[in-house]
Parts: sequence; structure tokens; C-alpha cells
Amino acid sequence: MVNLENIFLIFFPDSRLEKVALHDIDISLNDGEVTSILGHNGSGRSTLLRLLAGHMSPNFGRLVMDGVDITDHSISQRAEYFSTVFYEENTSTAGNLTVLENLVVASRHHQSCSALINAYDDAVRESFRQQLQQLNFMEMEELMDEKVRDIPAHYRQVLALLIAVLKGTKVLLIDEHSTGLSSEVAQELLLVTENIIKSNRITTLMCISDPLFAAKISDKIIVLDHGQVVASYGKEEIKNMTAKNIHEFIPLVGVQR
Repeated sequence: MVNLENIFLIFFPDSRLEKVALHDIDISLNDGEVTSILGHNGSGRSTLLRLLAGHMSPNFGRLVMDGVDITDHSISQRAEYFSTVFYEENTSTAGNLTVLENLVVASRHHQSCSALINAYDDAVRESFRQQLQQLNFMEMEELMDEKVRDIPAHYRQVLALLIAVLKGTKVLLIDEHSTGLSSEVAQELLLVTENIIKSNRITTLMCISDPLFAAKISDKIIVLDHGQVVASYGKEEIKNMTAKNIHEFIPLVGVQR
């Protein structure tokens, strides 16, 4: 379990530019559950995920992982617990390696990367080909020998999700990873995301713009506004959310402030 306890994040404190980005955030992420964060642009969703990943530290409050205070842990230390799939370039994938090489390295992450790149046989190759084929995601298995830097963004996002699984990640952080994709490709990406998360029961915190997808996949939905939690919904409430009434439950979604 991950607990965010009374988190405050203040940019440029004690100056004319002071801005409270996160205000008294108190959230628990239960093992194996999916929590979605909804809110308008600038509500603090991405900031919260980056804080968890270690890109910034809270001014007040603390982060606790399975009873251990990790508030002062660095990005590299946080990487032991968190994997990120963000809409921009993902640090979890290596662009100069092929898709297959990324998967091999992730599956044996406790070993030296240089010793692993060519340390796989036909059986390993076939195993990963079958795993990619079973995803049924736009013939991704045909890209195994392509450099990751040369493949389209949506394939890189799926690769980042698979790497999180192979590494045995405790918590997966997803930030609008379908941003910039066509509607059709975005829907395909969301479907494979749901499949990977649910089949592996990965504890997930996800920022998503599609409230219906959030309702479909989530055990908990949290709404942020100006860096504060303004609403929280559990499983029973989420069950009652439909395309017709979801904006009654979550009125702030899509509103620009």
C-alpha cells in the first residue's frame, strides 16, 4: 500500500511567484487496485504523479510505501517501486535498443544490461513474440527487431507497460499516455492498457481524460481541482456511472480554469 499523507507542494515559496500546486493531498493506493485521477488542465494531476516518481519533493507531508517512509528517496530509489508511462518520452524504455532487447533486459533487470543484450536464444525470442501477439495490439510482434526510438509512440507506450510487468513493479503511474493519438489508436491503447493492468493486478494511479474509461477500469476515482482533492468515489458509486450521468458525478471534468 502507498499512502500520501497531507502532501503540500509549493512552487517558489515565500516569493511573489509562490503557487500552491498540491494542497493537503491525503490518498491511499491499495494493493492491486486502479485509482484514476480526473480534473481539468492545471488541476495538479500530472504534478502529483511526478512527485510520486521522485521528480520533485513535497514541502510538507510524507510518502509511505508498505510502512516505510520514502519521502526523501531519489528518482533512482523510487524506480524500485514505481514505473512510469507518461505521454512524453518514457524513461523506462531504451531507445537505442530493439523492442526485443528492451523486453529481455526488463525480464532480467537484476543482471547487467551489457551482458544481456545478446544473451537470449530462439526460445526466448519466440516466447516474447507470442506474448506480443497475444496482446492483439496492431501487430506489435512484427516490430521486435526495430529500435524503440524508431517505432510510433503508441507502441512505445505499450512496451513501457510490459516492462513494468516484467520488472515486477509495485506501482504503475500513467499520465495521459494516449495524448496526441488519433481516436481509433487511443481506444486501442486504452484497451490493451486495461488488459495488462487487470491481468497482472498492478497497483495503478492513472491520469486520464476519458471519464467513461476511468469508470470502466477503476476501483477508485479522485477528482482534483486547483491541487486539492474535491471528490472521491469508491467501487459502489463508480458502478452507477454511465455516459448519461457521469458529468453529474464528476462535474469538473473537462472544465478549463
